[in-house]
Amino acid sequence: MERQELFQKAVMLQRQSEETEQQLRFVDEQIAELEKFKEGLKSFRESKEKEILANLGKGVYVKSEIKDREKLFVEVGAGVIVKKTPIEAMKVVEEQIARFENARVQIASQLESYNEELRSMIGEIENLREKG
Repeated sequence: MERQELFQKAVMLQRQSEETEQQLRFVDEQIAELEKFKEGLKSFRESKEKEILANLGKGVYVKSEIKDREKLFVEVGAGVIVKKTPIEAMKVVEEQIARFENARVQIASQLESYNEELRSMIGEIENLREKG
């Protein structure tokens, strides 16, 4: 492979590597957010408080009375809402965390593969430069 072609391929691989790093950061953020939410569910379950501040969105809250700690309303997709206990909701969150962790492993593996290939190309480019 000629040096220019190898250099272009290395640049393209570097871009793919950067995109993969962004995906990895996104997955890490999702895992952290879900872990935080799981802890919030656990605290809610264990709390004896009678009132909470319920988030209406965009930083607006309303004081709400807790009437039943064993019925949560969980959106399961496409606007469908089902009743779940806090334990069931935590299981859903744990499943989501597990899916993201599996995705994280695959993305990290892909990133390592890109980085190995990139190191190899850089070595080839340096060898061609020394010869040429």
